[in-house]
Amino acid sequence: MGLKRNGLVGVLVLVVAIIFLAFACYAGDLPKIKLKVAQAMMPKDSLTHKLIVEMCQNVTKRTDGKVTCRIFGPEIGDWTELERMTMKGAVDMQFNAWDTSLDQRWNVAYLPFLVSTWGEARKVYAPNGLFDKLGKRWAAKAGLCYMGTWLNNLGSLGLKGKPIITPEEAKGVKIRCPPMDIFKCYVEKMGFTTVTIPWAETPTAISTGVADGWVGSGAVYMYNLFRDVAKTMVVTYDFGEMWSVSFCLKKWKKLPEQYKKIIQEETNKIILKHLNLVEAEEMEYQEKLRRHGWTVVNMAKDHPKELEVWRTRARQCWDLYTPVLGEKAMNELKRMVGM
Repeated sequence: MGLKRNGLVGVLVLVVAIIFLAFACYAGDLPKIKLKVAQAMMPKDSLTHKLIVEMCQNVTKRTDGKVTCRIFGPEIGDWTELERMTMKGAVDMQFNAWDTSLDQRWNVAYLPFLVSTWGEARKVYAPNGLFDKLGKRWAAKAGLCYMGTWLNNLGSLGLKGKPIITPEEAKGVKIRCPPMDIFKCYVEKMGFTTVTIPWAETPTAISTGVADGWVGSGAVYMYNLFRDVAKTMVVTYDFGEMWSVSFCLKKWKKLPEQYKKIIQEETNKIILKHLNLVEAEEMEYQEKLRRHGWTVVNMAKDHPKELEVWRTRARQCWDLYTPVLGEKAMNELKRMVGM
C-alpha cells in the first residue's frame, strides 16, 4: 500500500510539474502587443486621464512588459469620432460616452435627474449594476466588448451670464445640447431654447453668442474649457455623464485569455477607484471656478424648491424611453432613486 501511495504521489507531482512547465512555456510565447487606449474629452491632468495611465502601467507590469499602451486624450477628436474609431479597430480601447445616434437605447444612460446626490450616484453606477448589465447586453451590436460603467461626472448648467434658476428666467436663453434626443427633451422642459452644437465647438459658440450656456459638463470641463468665456455654474446635477469602458470586439476576441483577464481586472480597479474619488474632484474644480471669479450656485442647498420644479418637469422625458428600456428595468431604476 505504501509503495502504491508513494507511486501515486509521484505521478501527481509529475503531472503538476508538466502543467506548470507547459503554462510557463505558453506564457513565454505570449505576443507583444501595443494597445491604443483613448478618451476624447477630459484634460490630461484630470482624474479620468490619470487613472487610465495607471491602468495601463499596471497591465504592462503584470504582463512583464509584453502589453504596452499608447494613450490618447482630447487630441484624437470628438467623442462621436472616437466611438467609430473603436468600433472599427483604429483604437483598441475607449473610455467614452455612448453615441445614441448609433443605438437609441443608450438614451436611457442620460435620463435627466437620474440621481440627486453623490451617494445615489455611487449606487446607481456601481460595478455589476443595471448599466453594466445593459452594456454587456447591447454593446456587441456596435462591435464592442463592454468592460464596465464609468461615471465621468455629474453634469450641471453652465452660463455665460447671470444665474438662471426658474423656467420663467430660462425663456429665450439658448442652451447647447449634445446631439441626443433626451437632452433636447429635458432642457426644453426646463424652459430653455436648445441648440445642438458639437462639443469641440461649444467654447467658441459661447464666446461668440451662438449659445448662452450649455449642459453636458461638470466643473472640470467648465474650468478647463470655459473659464474665460463664461462666468456662472448652476449646480443642478441634471444628468450623469455615464461613459463606458469598451474594447473593439474583434480585437478583444483575438487577445490571449491571460491578457484579457489582466486587462479586465485592472479596468475594474480603476472604475471603482474613480467612482469613489470623482466627487472630491468635482468639489475641487467648483472651488477653482469660484477663485477664478465665477458665481457657483448650489441649487440643492440654496434653491431646493426651484430645483424640484426643474427635476419634476425634466423627468417627464423618462416616459419616452420606457418602451426602449422596458418597464421592468425602468421600474428598477426608479426604485433605486426613490421614485
